[in-house]
Amino acid sequence: MRQACFDYLSLGGLFSEGPVSLLSGLNPRPLSLVLHFFSVAIYGVGRLLLPFPSPKRIWIGVRLIASASGIILPIIKAEGVRQMFFPATVPAYYRTPPAA
Repeated sequence: MRQACFDYLSLGGLFSEGPVSLLSGLNPRPLSLVLHFFSVAIYGVGRLLLPFPSPKRIWIGVRLIASASGIILPIIKAEGVRQMFFPATVPAYYRTPPAA
């Protein structure tokens, strides 16, 4: 996953502009984070399978997607699916306050 992230960022353009804007706080949209996160994972799987897909490489790709999902899905669950994907339809005063 680490190598896939470095390779994804080295593509430049939108592939580095999006994640850098997320890290710098210029892009506060959580949906953009999810899209770039899964883009990195799918890019990593594509790099694994490109020369010749073998059963071992397919299995590594499945594990990569599973581990990526294991990282981002708890974050989405903690933030709330509706707030994460439809922030304009959920005003701030309808959100539950954080637990102390």
